[in-house]
Amino acid sequence: MKKFSLIFVVVFLLGAAIRMADLRHTVDRPSWRECDVAGIARSFYREDMNLFYPRVDWRGDGPGYAEMEFPFYPWLIAAGYKLFGFDERLGRIINFVFSLLTLISFYRLARYLLPPVGAIVAFIFFTFNPLLINISTSLQPEGLMFLGYVLAGYFFIRWLDSEAIWHFIVACTATALAILAKAPAAHIGLFFTLLLLGKYSLAAIKQVRLWLFAVVALLPGALWYVHAHKFWLQYGNSLGVSNEYHWAGLDLFTDPSFIVGISRSELFYVLMPTGIILALLGVFLKWREKPVNYGLSWLFAAVTYYLIAARTTSDQWAAYYHVVSLPGYALLIGSGIEAIRQLKTDLRWNKALKAAGIFSLAGILLFQMRQIVVDAKAWKPSELMNCAKSFAAMISRNELILVTGGVCQDEGFPVAYNASFMMYWADRKGFNVCIEEQSLESIATFIKRGAKYYLAAKSTFRYKKHLEEDLRQIYPVLAECNDYCLFQLKPLDVRD
Repeated sequence: MKKFSLIFVVVFLLGAAIRMADLRHTVDRPSWRECDVAGIARSFYREDMNLFYPRVDWRGDGPGYAEMEFPFYPWLIAAGYKLFGFDERLGRIINFVFSLLTLISFYRLARYLLPPVGAIVAFIFFTFNPLLINISTSLQPEGLMFLGYVLAGYFFIRWLDSEAIWHFIVACTATALAILAKAPAAHIGLFFTLLLLGKYSLAAIKQVRLWLFAVVALLPGALWYVHAHKFWLQYGNSLGVSNEYHWAGLDLFTDPSFIVGISRSELFYVLMPTGIILALLGVFLKWREKPVNYGLSWLFAAVTYYLIAARTTSDQWAAYYHVVSLPGYALLIGSGIEAIRQLKTDLRWNKALKAAGIFSLAGILLFQMRQIVVDAKAWKPSELMNCAKSFAAMISRNELILVTGGVCQDEGFPVAYNASFMMYWADRKGFNVCIEEQSLESIATFIKRGAKYYLAAKSTFRYKKHLEEDLRQIYPVLAECNDYCLFQLKPLDVRD
């Protein structure tokens, strides 16, 4: 046992060291999500620490209250600013701490369900997954969500076995936390349902304590999202909740790109291509045992979620949504290792299966290490950051700006087009205009609402013929850098 404890410590420290490499970065990439979280944290810090009223930078001429997940994570960042001073790296440090707690939680789960060798292999697979490493220090709520998600799974399983009140309370609380942090985490309820049906069959419906669990786990999230939805109705601000269509329709059965996209993320970002061998070995050789049943049930819940929200989860940019598959695959990988360890070596097929398992595990680690290196090299500070800061020197602090956002629609469905990075770096508030709606008429409308400057992405002008020429003729160009152009906006009746 001491040997396995030592291996756990070594793997844990290596996983922590890899994650620490990204802690040095400020908010230096054009990530809408990171800049939204950082902007909301900055607004808490400067304006109001009321946890129930998060404010975005792209607030237009309103107060900026936005519909989003429960903003505990950006609020924690703001609290860090209050205690230690403004340092953008604090948000990464907080998520780093969440990630370490997640690693410990999963190891407890694996060690509870699997023999020592299988638990260690499952933990190694889990710890060095590139998606998990990325969300471990990114300024996104996924770090907090995934901590609650893994804790909820672990303590729910413990509660099913022990029926201890302590396990019940922690499982309820962790589930509520995960759903508050990211609403899609509610799909873990399907995993719980499968486990309950496996133990109690339909008699589970009659148990009052299970209904109590559901109420305690779901009510906080339901109350928050009802409250947050009012911000969308009143101010029109939402972080992809009401202003984007995520759901698959009948085209899920006619358009293969959804299944292809989901499968690509599962295979190349979570399971790693060769991991399927060990996972299948675990399923076929250990199909009667709890870890495999739990792993398959967990994956069934996750894949159901991916299919329901396939218009988002099938996109390559949304690969990090698939991190919730990781616990299920890790349990199957650990089971696969245990299965080949227990095979007799004097049979030809058993030797082949063991060779396949060793190849699979080596391949997983190689793919993981390769992707970690690729991701590390890909992280470069954006040149747009200095561009936005140079523009800010020409804009008074209280003047509103207009900034090019993303596309208005994708294949006819609405998309959350708000782009926060130029506003965040310029440290100015204002409006976003989606690409297809950029026009002289729409700009005039924003001028009437108070916009004084336009940070326009020149590459988006290709969607509108002559728009750039017309803008340059009508509005003074104060500066240009990279892809952006800074126009000074004036009403038509006061222009020179």
